[in-house]
Amino acid sequence: MAIPMKDFEPPSPSTRELASAAQLGAPEAQFQFAERLRRRSRLDTDRREALHWYQQAANAGHAGAQHRLGAALLEGQGCARDPVAALGWLLAAAHQNHAEAQALAGWCYHTGNGARAELEKAFRWYYAAAVNGNAVAQFNLGELYAQGAGVARDPAAAVRHWQAAAEQNYAKAQLNLALAYANGEGVARDYELAIYWCGRAAAHGYAKAEFNLGLLYASAPPALRDIAAAELWLTQAADRGFAPAQYALGRHFQKQGGMLAVQALAWFRKAADQSHAKAVYRIALAYETGDCGVPINKPRAAAWMRHAAQLGYPPAQYEIGRRGLFGQAPGVVREEAIVWLEKAANQGHVRAQYGLGMCYAKGVGVAQDFVRAWSWLSLAAEQEFPKAKYKLQMLEAALEPRLLQDARRELARQRSEIRRARD
Repeated sequence: MAIPMKDFEPPSPSTRELASAAQLGAPEAQFQFAERLRRRSRLDTDRREALHWYQQAANAGHAGAQHRLGAALLEGQGCARDPVAALGWLLAAAHQNHAEAQALAGWCYHTGNGARAELEKAFRWYYAAAVNGNAVAQFNLGELYAQGAGVARDPAAAVRHWQAAAEQNYAKAQLNLALAYANGEGVARDYELAIYWCGRAAAHGYAKAEFNLGLLYASAPPALRDIAAAELWLTQAADRGFAPAQYALGRHFQKQGGMLAVQALAWFRKAADQSHAKAVYRIALAYETGDCGVPINKPRAAAWMRHAAQLGYPPAQYEIGRRGLFGQAPGVVREEAIVWLEKAANQGHVRAQYGLGMCYAKGVGVAQDFVRAWSWLSLAAEQEFPKAKYKLQMLEAALEPRLLQDARRELARQRSEIRRARD
C-alpha cells in the first residue's frame, strides 16, 4: 500500500548526523544541533557548545539562531551577559520577520536593555510581533495602549490585543482581560466574562489570577457572588505565598470576627513577613485595640506602626505624624512628626495635607508660612475635605494678592512633587 504523502514525515536526523552537517557549515544543521544541545542538558559545557553553533548559524544569517544568540547574550546563558550585542542579534532576526525576536527587541526598547528606552520603537516591534501572532507581544502591546506609553492611550485597543493573547492561553493577558471586563475599561462591564477569563488564568496556577478571582467572586453582583468560592481562591493564592491574597484573606476573616479573627492575624503576619505594608498596619491596629485575639500592647503597636510607615504606607505615616504633633508618639518630636506628615501628604493623603496646612498656618512644628499653608489646604480641598475648604476660604480672605500669587506657584510645585511620588 502506498503511503499518502501528507502522512509521511521523514525521520529526524541523529545527533551525530546533525553534528557532521554542522561541521560542514550547513546553517540549518548548526541551528538544529545547537537546539538539541540546549534541550538535552543544562550543563555549562553544553550551553557553551550550543552557543558556538548558534553563533556559526547566526553569522550565516539564520534568523532562528540570531534570536537564540540574542536571548542567550541578554540573559548570560553560556556566556557573559551583553545586552548591546544581544539587541544587535535580535534586530537582525527581527528584520527577517522572526516573531519571537521582534517581541524581545520590543522588550529591550521598552525596558532600556541594550539601548536607551524608546517606547515608540518598543511599540513598533511589539506590533510587528503581534501581527505575526506572538502572544507575549500582544500582551505587551495591550499594556502600552492601556498606559498610553509610546502610543495614544486606547483602552479598547488594549482589550483587543489582550483578547488575542488570551485566546492563545497566555495567562497574564487572560487576567488583564478579566480585569477590563470587571472594571468596564475599554469594554462593557461584564462580571460573567470577567470571572470566566480570570478562571482561565487561575487554571495556570497563577497566584495573582487566583487572588483576583477570589475578589471577583466576593464582589460580583448577587447572581454571581459566591463567598465560598472567594475563600477557596484567596486561600489557594495565599498558600502560594502571594502577599496581597494573604492580606485580603486576613481582612475577610477579621470582618467576620469571633474565632476567625485569630486566623486573620496569622494571615496578616504571613503578609507582613513579605513587607506588605497594609498587613503591617493592621497588626499595629490590632495591638492598639486588642483586635484579632491579641492583648493590647502599645509599645508593640508603635513598633508595627513605625514599620508600616517606613514601608511607605501613608495612613501609618499620617498617624505617626499626627500623634507626634500632640506628644502621643513616644520618641517622636514635632520636627520628625512634620517629616512623616509630608511623606503622607506627598502621596495624596488628604488628612495629612490638611494637617500640614494647619501646621504652616499656625506655626506648629514649622515656621509660620501662609503660602505653604494655602498650598496644602488647597490640595486637601481639591479632594473635597470640608474642613480644608472652610479654612482655605478664611486664609484666602486674609492673603495679599502678591502672596496669593506665590501660593499658586507653590501649589503647582507641590502637585509636581505628588505626581513624581506616584510615578
